[in-house]
Amino acid sequence: MTVRENERETSLNTASISLHSPTLIAPGQEPSCQFMPNPGPSLRAPVLWLLVPFMAGIAVADGRPTTSGFAIIILVGLSAGLGLVGSWLAGRTGRTSRWLWPWAMIGAGTLAGFVALHVRSPRLAGPEAAPREVVVELEADQLFTPAPGRKTLSGLGRIVATDRHLTTLIGQRVYFSAIKKISVSPARAGRYQVRGVLQPLASIGTKNTDTETIAGFQRYLESAGIRLTLNRAQVIREVRAPGRFRQWCARTENRLETILRHGIERQPAATSLYLGMLLGEKAALSAEQQNAFMRSGTFHIFSISGLHVGVIASAILALLQLLRLSRRIATIIGLTILWLYVQITGASVPAERAFLMIAFLFGSRLFRLPANSLAALTAAAFLTLWLDPQQLFSAGFQMSYAVVTALIVMSAPLAERWQANWQPWRDLPEADWGWPRHWAAGLGRKIIGAWAATWVALIASIPSSIGYFRLCSPGALLANLLIIPLSSLAIIAGFASLMGGLGGLTGVSLVFNHAAVVIILTMDWLVLHGTELPGIYFVAQFTASWIAPVALVLLLAVIATGSSLHWPRRWGATWWPALTVMLILFFGVKFG
Repeated sequence: MTVRENERETSLNTASISLHSPTLIAPGQEPSCQFMPNPGPSLRAPVLWLLVPFMAGIAVADGRPTTSGFAIIILVGLSAGLGLVGSWLAGRTGRTSRWLWPWAMIGAGTLAGFVALHVRSPRLAGPEAAPREVVVELEADQLFTPAPGRKTLSGLGRIVATDRHLTTLIGQRVYFSAIKKISVSPARAGRYQVRGVLQPLASIGTKNTDTETIAGFQRYLESAGIRLTLNRAQVIREVRAPGRFRQWCARTENRLETILRHGIERQPAATSLYLGMLLGEKAALSAEQQNAFMRSGTFHIFSISGLHVGVIASAILALLQLLRLSRRIATIIGLTILWLYVQITGASVPAERAFLMIAFLFGSRLFRLPANSLAALTAAAFLTLWLDPQQLFSAGFQMSYAVVTALIVMSAPLAERWQANWQPWRDLPEADWGWPRHWAAGLGRKIIGAWAATWVALIASIPSSIGYFRLCSPGALLANLLIIPLSSLAIIAGFASLMGGLGGLTGVSLVFNHAAVVIILTMDWLVLHGTELPGIYFVAQFTASWIAPVALVLLLAVIATGSSLHWPRRWGATWWPALTVMLILFFGVKFG
């Protein structure tokens, strides 16, 4: 079974940040309609005072048994009390108040995170976690397309109703595998009565599936916060059909798929990848393709994630700008269209996470606030964890927020230093260069900037990549430098095809569909042959499971320290993160 394991979500916009103060500083200039504007030399995110302890509280709660209801009430009261005390102290002058209020807010955030995980994702223990046959009502969140010849249908769902003695199961997410012959075919967002064997997540044995794929799928489920499986199941009946909006989404998705398939039916493999990139459908990758894209660190291009949502957002805003709409109207319409796109393509967790990031960024324009990339990212992360605290332990959350944070605070200063060394024709006055030299110099600066961003993204993703996927892919530095621009072009071509098809211009769709297929075939060839080169990837794992989260926290702390010091050149601060990763690899990782 092919599964899109959570991806490395990247954005090439960067900014510099100072983390030591809770005051929001307005950028030096008003941003244009860029996807993620560079907001200036000083960025601050006051929500970090709550986000960091909130994440710490979730992490502590994950290792604790289920907390009683009375204890939860006490902790909620303590959290609220500390928050009020901290807010009161923050408004007062005096040395003691300045020293105490941060600790009060940290305590409030930590207790809030602890409570949030136990309330929203209670851990099962003892008899509740023992295997048993159950009849539950399940709401289908995601359905996996069955491989040819498979006799089962499977997906992810959430338990919404059970017998009285099993009420602790309500709200738990499960992976279900039902026998197709005796089951009602489920639809996404529908509610169904299901009978099966409920048990803790264990190896999911399936025929015609190698052990490595099974282990990878199990790690995917664990990273998605799923701890239970419902096996040998029967979908007895439909309790509630998907609502009208979900039915409209399904019809719209079918229409968009028809547009994207127009004229390229003779390229089934490329068409499958094309649909996977634009609509989030499971791409029918061969085992060779799947391994190649995973090992090259480019597997993220086949799921609706930050890259896809960002490119679509940029295309939508560019289109609205051509219509000469005001900024406020363009923001409202653009975010509405983007939200509908996310819902139509399945509302996957990575896509919704990326939408929240963009919504907070563009929302600042709607309320005439300074566009602050880090503040938007922090607010999106806090809301994401408040809605689903279990996401903190997912590979997608860790990799996407770690990578984007590193890009925001480190990529720009690193690119500026590297670009300062790019001085072609230094002995020739710039006025005498002529357009070929100006063009070459500008192209060189853009390539250096993209190289710096890719380098930062690689460094920030290494701890999670090894921890979740057991891969260290140095080749991702070059692979993403080539594949991300190509995949962005393919997504833009798909967007143009959809606009043409929805407008009745089938000829436009035909042209852009063929252009996208050429780009996808080029990407496929580059990745398949590139992974054959030595040193592109290494099989690796941490010598102890606790090293992965510690390594990620340590790396982000080093990046934050360098940024707060404004990356002092005399100390070589821009190389601190790389040296940290090298030490982690040397002392904490076993290769092979």
